Amino acid sequence: MEKTTSKHMEQPMGTKMAVAFANIFMGTVESQILRRSVLKPLVRKRYIDDIFSIWNINKDEVTQFIEQANSHHPTIKFTAEVSDTDTTFLDTSIYKGERFANEPSILDIKTHFKPTETFQYTHFSSCHPPGVKKGFIKGALRLLRTNSSETTFKTAVSNFKTHLKERGYPETLISTTLAEIKFEDRKTCPSTKA
Repeated sequence: MEKTTSKHMEQPMGTKMAVAFANIFMGTVESQILRRSVLKPLVRKRYIDDIFSIWNINKDEVTQFIEQANSHHPTIKFTAEVSDTDTTFLDTSIYKGERFANEPSILDIKTHFKPTETFQYTHFSSCHPPGVKKGFIKGALRLLRTNSSETTFKTAVSNFKTHLKERGYPETLISTTLAEIKFEDRKTCPSTKA
């Protein structure tokens, strides 16, 4: 598994179209690099300048691919995290888990939090209406979408409850709201494909 991130010259993002332009530009650069390379990933996913890929070649060949990619454009440079077992992509950790042990083509995911995350959620005493506060708790749907294992989902929900209590949310409101979010419903949850 490999995760790459491109680093390029910082430009002011003053236009509403900046993200779209960056996405189009990186898509073009990525297509050109892949067309010119004999080495190609089995799977690749890109979100603007974050790329996730799976390879069936050795690490030296992946390093060679990254070096070739870095010589493609004068201001675009890729950094890579190469691992045989796990990597992060956006807000998920992708890893060889329980399902991989049974079927080597299936990877697991779990929610990834940066080491600098402080979980400073909106305090319950804020002036938001009750429906907004309940909706915030329902944000746990993200945990449902980003955890393919029931074990990691339950751990993530438990941690989420702890952080909410630290921000003044009542135990009863947390429990009744989170009771609506069940791991069994994961396959029918919007935007869940893993």
